[in-house]
Amino acid sequence: MALPPAFDKLPLENALEDSPQVRSLVGVFNADAQALREYVTTLHQLSSKLVAAHNQLTSVYQDLAKHLKAYKSVKFCVDNDTEGVVSSTLAKFASHISEMSSWEHIVATQIADGAVYPLSRFIDTELHEMDTMATLHQNAGVDLERAVTRYSRCRRRDPEQEHRESNEDVYVSKKKFHQMALHYYSKLNLLQFSRKAALLEPMLGMLVATRAYHNMGHDTLVVPEVEEFLSNISVCVKSVQEDQTKEGEDTLELIDSIITQSQLMYYAEPPPDIAALPPDTTLTTKSGYLNVQKKYMGVMSSWERQFVFIEGGNLMGVTKGEAVGSLLIEIDSSMLVHATDTDDRRHVFQVVSCKKSVTLQALNDRERDEWMLTIHNLAKDGGYVKDEKTAPASLFSGVGQFFADKFHAASAAMGSAPSTPTIATSSTSQSSSPSVTASSPPEVAIPPDAPIVFDLLTSPEETFSLSLDSEENKKEETDENKVLEDSEGSNIFTVRFLGSMGVNVDKGQGVVCEVMRRIIAARAIHNVFSTNELRLSISNMYLVLSDAATKTIRLQHNLKDVAYWATHSENHKLVGYIVRQSDSDGADNSRYSCFVFESDGSGTDICTALGVAAKAAYDQLVEKKTLEKKRKQETKLLLDNIAQLPDIDDPPPVSSDGQFLILDGDLHDSPRTPPVASKNSEVKRAPDPAVADGEDPESEA
Repeated sequence: MALPPAFDKLPLENALEDSPQVRSLVGVFNADAQALREYVTTLHQLSSKLVAAHNQLTSVYQDLAKHLKAYKSVKFCVDNDTEGVVSSTLAKFASHISEMSSWEHIVATQIADGAVYPLSRFIDTELHEMDTMATLHQNAGVDLERAVTRYSRCRRRDPEQEHRESNEDVYVSKKKFHQMALHYYSKLNLLQFSRKAALLEPMLGMLVATRAYHNMGHDTLVVPEVEEFLSNISVCVKSVQEDQTKEGEDTLELIDSIITQSQLMYYAEPPPDIAALPPDTTLTTKSGYLNVQKKYMGVMSSWERQFVFIEGGNLMGVTKGEAVGSLLIEIDSSMLVHATDTDDRRHVFQVVSCKKSVTLQALNDRERDEWMLTIHNLAKDGGYVKDEKTAPASLFSGVGQFFADKFHAASAAMGSAPSTPTIATSSTSQSSSPSVTASSPPEVAIPPDAPIVFDLLTSPEETFSLSLDSEENKKEETDENKVLEDSEGSNIFTVRFLGSMGVNVDKGQGVVCEVMRRIIAARAIHNVFSTNELRLSISNMYLVLSDAATKTIRLQHNLKDVAYWATHSENHKLVGYIVRQSDSDGADNSRYSCFVFESDGSGTDICTALGVAAKAAYDQLVEKKTLEKKRKQETKLLLDNIAQLPDIDDPPPVSSDGQFLILDGDLHDSPRTPPVASKNSEVKRAPDPAVADGEDPESEA
């Protein structure tokens, strides 16, 4: 029989989710605790028998030694002793105990204090508390199911007081269940540390007591090998206890942090005085509990709470008590999703395909909208809603903002956005119209309802597909190749994109740090912990973000549009920069976006590279303007010298680029002026060296 895979600890982050996978994992840990209880109970019985059976001391030592050796054959469901430290240590203990089989039973009192008492304390405290917490966790789960069922049965025509009471009942039950689950899971995790101390400490006390009391075993036990062995075991037990204490403190801090971040998730529907988060419009997979409508004979119907998830393009559901899911509906291009009011219930939506339909109920509007958006994202070529009039306003606002952000990101990536006004221009226009400025309210640095994007566009081709014709596509491919060539010799850093959001200002370290805090908090609330590894290339012209594996450009910014960059004041691995963007219609309305990344190294190196690149770009610009000014001065000096020549009445005109003089031979359509007898005749008699040599006057000019 193959051993099950080893698990380190239960994930506390998924305690509130209570998914079937988490339940199965908790069952594995419970089985492991039961096996540990049986083993420790047997050890305690044998130690007590050793104290009581003075006449049978020899046989008891033999049994105990056999039991210690049998530890390596016990199949623990959760066994993190991969190196066999515990089993090998117990085996060595068993060898010493076998040698003590002929000793007297006077050591019973010492053994009772050093071996029986720690085992009794472990059973009465750790294992008994584990059973109590298991019962409380089960009762909290039953209360939560009852509260959610009561809330789900609330109808629209029910009094508002009943809705509030049921919602508050869900909050209290879910919070109680979450807290109990966190403490119960942490207790199961800490049991893996208590296992070592509970098994090693009694044996250590028994061996030390026997050596100290019996001089008979002096020749056998008082040797350097045993001294070293006892010393190592003492250090090991102390180290395990210190690790257990540290793990307990870290677990308590993690529990406090999770409870603080999960306050909003305790409500089935957030109260009006708490700002609700907008639905995430970029999801392609989602899981959670929903009420699924079951129909019987096409007339009668009932609602069943299931754990619904998306896998392989299919909408799956797992009922309570089952380990695997069943197919609810297959998501294809003909999929339609719309809100409905089935059975006078709230937050209900329907998924319809050409083959069947499924009616689902969420706990609030945000969950319903996220499920509808996720299914829509999978069915890209199909319908989204049946009728715009029946769809909720929050749904269309989220979709519109999502595609608007993609369009502006595409304009910024292509470099076709109109130039944004400078700060001086903006301040001048504001000062010229003081009445308008005085009447408009001041803008905050970060909008309170600004959406957060957790992922970049999948590829530049998706960016170019937003209403671009074929000629613009061809031009953008040329620009992309140019950016790739420019970034070959640039500074390259490995980063992970955390998110971005719009801001109203173009500078400020406090603004960047606040954006970092909001993005990290939003990731924790949404349980978004996965990030993509990207290559950040910084050159004198562009800031390019490309895929680390395929080197496909995910996002690019012109260096002149990067207005500000900074690292976090406490965590220097977090780095962010503010990019200046403009509206796609060319309106004089500047917008700014703050992008946040996590660097493998120090974010200060990225900021330094940006500063060096900005300085190099500025030096190139100054050099270019200096050359243009010098060329204009040389052109003006040449024209002045030509004008001072005595044989030319008017200086010849200069071409538009300032590099050539237009002579009379170039004016084919204009009539020539007849030469003057005195002056022009002399010019004719003076042969031109260029003409005499057979050269063209235009080429000479």
